[in-house]
Amino acid sequence: MKKGLILFIFVFGLFLLIRYLEPYFFGADVLVSIPAGVNAEEIARLLKDKKLILSENIFIFLAEVKKIENKIKAGTYRLNPKMSSIQILRSLVKGKTYAFKVTLPEGYTAKEIAHLLAEKNLVNEEFFLSLTEKKKLEGYLYPETYYLSPGMGEERIIEIMVKQFNTIFTPEMEKRAKELKLNREKIVILASIIEKEARKDEERKLISSVFHNRLKKGWALESCATVNYAWGKEFNQKKGRLTYKDLEIVSPYNTYRNYGLPPGAISNPGLASINAALYPEETEVMFFVTKGEGTHQFSRYYQEHLNNQKRRKRGRKEK
Repeated sequence: MKKGLILFIFVFGLFLLIRYLEPYFFGADVLVSIPAGVNAEEIARLLKDKKLILSENIFIFLAEVKKIENKIKAGTYRLNPKMSSIQILRSLVKGKTYAFKVTLPEGYTAKEIAHLLAEKNLVNEEFFLSLTEKKKLEGYLYPETYYLSPGMGEERIIEIMVKQFNTIFTPEMEKRAKELKLNREKIVILASIIEKEARKDEERKLISSVFHNRLKKGWALESCATVNYAWGKEFNQKKGRLTYKDLEIVSPYNTYRNYGLPPGAISNPGLASINAALYPEETEVMFFVTKGEGTHQFSRYYQEHLNNQKRRKRGRKEK
């Protein structure tokens, strides 16, 4: 009876030990965020809670012996329980943080970017958006593929995107903007409209030509994209297509009611749209209307434009 009890206790104890040690030998990678300003004791506790180390004391001792406690870099790391304490320490000191590959599509608004990053747990959506609005950064969050780490913070992520924009927008572009009697801000606003209006690369400079011609003549731009921006994405998703009544919205972004460029960008344009804004096609076209499937019909005269609109409506009815 005693032998049976002892055997049971031994087997049960072995089972508990294996269950306890299992994560340290067979565990999957773990993402762990090290906040800035924490000491070795706090880091050790965090790693122990994540079952990445067996002993907090050994980790703290190694950090002190190696004199690297103050060299640990904040950030999110991808660690494995099979790593030794010294291997984990080396990773934290080298700052080998884990990064997500995030691609920002051309033409996304700051609001859409905030939502995309929040879905990946990289930012607080509302705080990110409040920062971009406060600093008036719509148009300057350059669409690109980034490698971002959780814990970087909203301000750092915004800084990276704006820095990329400043790299793309060269002094030569600044010079060209002046030749057009515009500045960088106005080129970005115009490029943001082109980005939302154009669906085909080959049409960007033609669309740009229409807007440049209208600006020169003092005409209203009459861009549906700016009206869409004024109403907001949620409204547009419900509506599907703007009506003539929708074009009456009172907003500085409504380029049917207001002349000239709107007060700010309506999206974050890519390089192709920026170049189109800087180098429009030399034409006399003043109007364009969608033909469907991302293409447009361009015209110089209003009556021609009306005829194109009628053909478009007939085509829709036939479908």
